[in-house]
Amino acid sequence: MPPTPDPADVLVLLELGPGATGQVAGTLDRRTGVLTPTRRTTRTRPVVVDRRAHVLLVAHRRGVDLSVERWRGVRRAVVPLVRVHERHEASQSAELFAELAVELDRRNPRDVPRTVVMLRDQARWLADGHSVRTSPLTTVPRGSVLDLVGFPVDW
Repeated sequence: MPPTPDPADVLVLLELGPGATGQVAGTLDRRTGVLTPTRRTTRTRPVVVDRRAHVLLVAHRRGVDLSVERWRGVRRAVVPLVRVHERHEASQSAELFAELAVELDRRNPRDVPRTVVMLRDQARWLADGHSVRTSPLTTVPRGSVLDLVGFPVDW
């Protein structure tokens, strides 16, 4: 039986949809660097955040997700960062954004510098008490993943 991780060693990302009541969307183990999404498919599974991984901020109709991919996208872990609907807005906490930025910066996956800047901007925005609806992550246009992080040429 594997040892139970210390809660201080795990970042917990919560579900953010309109009906979410504290359900866990995923975890990032600080010791191993494994991002584990709760929802899994053949392609969506735990991924190690390291130098061989690509980290992406993915903007879509409902909000923005953090995606960590390995093996040219064959395996990925996706967790929600921000959700904005007509009558609903939700975000991970400012503290979690700051800790996530530190952890990604420390692990140094590909494409991380701009992502870390965006996560830190989001943390400051929320810590200052501003609205999620007008936060830095919500200004990223949908489908602009290429503009935000710049895929390597050989991808």
